[in-house]
Amino acid sequence: MDAQSPQRPYNGIAGQRAAILARLGKGPATGAQLQAECLAPDPTARISELRKAGHQIDTHMVDHVNPDGTVNRVGLYVLRATDTQQAELDLNT
Repeated sequence: MDAQSPQRPYNGIAGQRAAILARLGKGPATGAQLQAECLAPDPTARISELRKAGHQIDTHMVDHVNPDGTVNRVGLYVLRATDTQQAELDLNT
């Protein structure tokens, strides 16, 4: 890299985990969605790390229809709300 090239921000693992957690806070997502939306090349590894850190993330297998009509089974990740999160939701109603 020469002196005049701007340095691009590094998309590290911690940032990917934070982005995935924020995205799942908005609703369920597939691995492909997390990869694209959170710029996480290996979302399954980040999900595993988040689970080890205590986040309750479920995986539901769903059918995904491809453009050619074939079907794949894919994992849909769902972040379970904790009691604290639910209480915050109830207070805002």
